[in-house]
Order: sequence, then C-alpha cells, then structure tokens
Amino acid sequence: KCAQFPLHLWLDEAMGRSATQHDSKKLGGGWRRGAWVLVKLAPVLALSPVALTAMIAIGAVTAIGGTLIAIAQIDVKRALSYLVSAYMGLVFIAVGAQQTEAALLLVLTHALAMALLVMSTGSIVLNNITQDLTQLGGLWSRRPITGLSFVVGALGLIALPPLGSFWAMLKLADGLWATRPVVVAILLVVNALSAFGVTRVFGLIFAGKRQQMSERSPENLWTITMPMMIMAGFTLHLPLILQSLSLLPNWAILNKDMALLLIWSSIFGISLGGIIYIGQAISRPVGIWQPLRDLLAYDFYTPRIYRSTIVGSVDVVSRIVDWGDRYIVDGLVNFIGFASIFGGETLKYGNSGRTQFYALTIAAGVVIITVLMSWSILTHLSFPIAQ
Repeated sequence: KCAQFPLHLWLDEAMGRSATQHDSKKLGGGWRRGAWVLVKLAPVLALSPVALTAMIAIGAVTAIGGTLIAIAQIDVKRALSYLVSAYMGLVFIAVGAQQTEAALLLVLTHALAMALLVMSTGSIVLNNITQDLTQLGGLWSRRPITGLSFVVGALGLIALPPLGSFWAMLKLADGLWATRPVVVAILLVVNALSAFGVTRVFGLIFAGKRQQMSERSPENLWTITMPMMIMAGFTLHLPLILQSLSLLPNWAILNKDMALLLIWSSIFGISLGGIIYIGQAISRPVGIWQPLRDLLAYDFYTPRIYRSTIVGSVDVVSRIVDWGDRYIVDGLVNFIGFASIFGGETLKYGNSGRTQFYALTIAAGVVIITVLMSWSILTHLSFPIAQ
C-alpha cells in the first residue's frame, strides 16, 4: 500500500491507466491510509530493532531510487508517481527512526503539494490529450494560472521555507542529525533530486517552444481551475495552520545548520533543472550514458525481473495446471460420458418390443441373482444320505 521497493509497481501501473479525475486522489492522498497504518504500528515495530533497521533501509532505497527513476520518465503521471514512492520512503525512514510526528507531518504536507501538482498537470493532460512530456512545452503564456499552481505545488513539495515540506523535512533531519548522519545525507540527496525532478517537469511543460500538442491550450473551465486555485491556497497557508496548532519549531531552538543544508539542496536541484530544462543551456534531449538512462527509464528493470521470476513461475504452473485440467480431468469426464453413450447405443439393439421376452429376461435375472446371493448358504448345508 505504501508503494515501497520492490512492491512499488502497482502505483505506477495504476497511474498510467487511470482517469485524470482520479489521479489526485491516488497520488495526493490515496497512499496516506498505508502511511497511517504504518504510524499506528510504530509502537509494535519499536519492539524489534531489526524491523526498524529494515524500514530505514527500505525507505532509503525507495527514496533514492524513486527520485532517480522520476527524472528519467517522459510520462508526466509516471514522473509524479515515482516521487510519491520516494516520499513514502521518507515516511518509512521517519517511522524506522521512531520520528512519528515527523512522519505524520510529511504525510500532510506531501499530500497537499502532490494533489496540487496532479491537479495542475491533469488540467494540462485534459486539454492537450497527451501525457508525453516531449510533446508539450511553451504553455506558460497560455496557461498562467495552471503554471502558477504547479509552481506552488512544486515549492510545497521540496524543502524551501516557509512552505510545509521544509518544516517536515527539518523536523525529520533534526531528529537524525546526531544519531544517523548517513540518513540525513540521504534526505538531502532525495530533496535535491526531487527539486530537480519537479523543475524538469515544469520546464518540459511550460518552458521552451510550443509543440504540436500544445499549440492550442487555453485555461480550463472554472470547474477545474477554481479547485486548483483553492488547493494552491491551502498549500500556501499550511504553515500558518501548523503555526496556530504549535506544530512548527521555535526559531530560537531551530537547527539552523540543518535548515541551511536543506535550503541549499533545494536551490541546487532547482538551479540545475532550470539550467537544463528552462534556460536550455544544454541541448535536449540531454545525452547521458545509454545504459544508465535505460536503467532509470525502465525502473531498474524491476518489471522485467518480475516477469522472468514471479510472473514466469506462475505462468509455468498455470500452464501445467491447464494441461492437467484439459487432458486428465476433462479426459476422465469425457471417457465416462463416451462409455455411457457407447453402452446405451449397444443396449438399444437388444430391444425386441415383446413383453414375453422382457418377462423371461427379468425372471432369469431374478433367478440368477437369487442363486448367486444364496450360493454360500447352499454350500454349507449338509443333506443326510439314505442307507
């Protein structure tokens, strides 16, 4: 349910085949039920150090792998779905480190920001009838409201103050700063890659020249634009809500070093993505080592591994069972049916239509059955011999 490696493929497959109006429910909050159960199970998981270590390891692998895969996708839905898996990896890390408050804060801030991203990109997909990022571009001048909503969602997703995800990541990193510095480094890398990924999607959709599928793309109807703007308002005002609930740290005791590291990692990711995909300082498509590009684009070949192992094994077993069902079970049933038909066809030639003959055969049958049933009794009877 949390879309963690190696059981993360369902979210990507569901996103690729679902309708646009269902995507915000799936990406913005559909997985939160799994996260909620995970947080509720934290006291039970705390009884096993092995379980906590395994959760941190799984979360770290999923977080780094998900962000790397996301920046290699040309399908906008897949790019966002892998970011969801990555952030759920951070929730796994938080629960494994027994930082349940940080985990819940991550779930809240990420759900709002991702829902806004999906609503804005869904508005683009609805009008342009394509999810392929290579067929989009130059929409900033035509879709300013949608573009601004995407920017708010992107900034709310990464660690940039004063938006919500900054405080969630800061709370998590502050709790790991003294005990698990390696995990803090992973958090910084994931944040930088996420910033690069959302900047890449923004550049491919809204920057550059208009493509064939984006030549005619006006703003959507108010029934789509208004909810998107309301969600942007929620994302912008989330820090004020958290402050009113006393969920933000006091500035006097704030870990300023950690805060600066998070901010600089966000700036680095945004700057690198802006140079490549917005400023177009590098020609596109960006040429990288082909095996590495294929490795990321094909999800570390996880679907192929599944097909060659689990799916392949199930396929072989199903073929064997199908053969047995066709030729053994069905063959036995068909043999019984054939024998019944053959017996009936054979017996029908013994019908003469004469009542006397039928009575004789019945009487003969009764005599034969009576003799057979009483034969054992007759053989034990001894009759006296006359002298």
